[in-house]
Amino acid sequence: MTKVVFGMTMSLDGFVNDAEGRMSALYPDMQELGESELMREAVFATGAVIMGRTTFDMAPPDSYAVDYEFQVPIFVVTSRIPNNKPQENDRLSITFVDGAKAAVALAKQAAGDKEVTVVGGTKLGMQLLRAGLVDELQIGIIPVLLGEGLRLFDGLADLDIELRKTRVIETGERTDLFFSVSAARPE
Repeated sequence: MTKVVFGMTMSLDGFVNDAEGRMSALYPDMQELGESELMREAVFATGAVIMGRTTFDMAPPDSYAVDYEFQVPIFVVTSRIPNNKPQENDRLSITFVDGAKAAVALAKQAAGDKEVTVVGGTKLGMQLLRAGLVDELQIGIIPVLLGEGLRLFDGLADLDIELRKTRVIETGERTDLFFSVSAARPE
């Protein structure tokens, strides 16, 4: 069965960006991360990607077909579909989907026996957790204290989410924690 993996990088105090919305402190060495065994494993295991529109807009739309590490179908959750279709290639297609649940269904179908990787987007990640659609969490922790900014796990107090640590990987200063997720939806 295809599993849905939601991953984010956060500071030790739980923020995914600082008070000004910057993420640079969380990615001190992008080249090291890009060349890591962790990234090679993720690229090999991923059959489809889901991302929110804000994450998608962080890069020029046509760059995904050329530079993006995940050369697989991408499903962008948005109600704002662009007028121009971004560049694609024989491995990477981009589909704009109105709704997180619909994006998961389409991504699972596209991924086949590989994983669906959810990249970026706290809002999208929390929607998927609330809906019980995340099978695994991958949290990259950077040893920096931001003090304020956007927290990753706000607004989940009413959920009974059970996590079971499955592995830990260290890459330089970064520590990635993997958890299987069992979530009981709120009554």
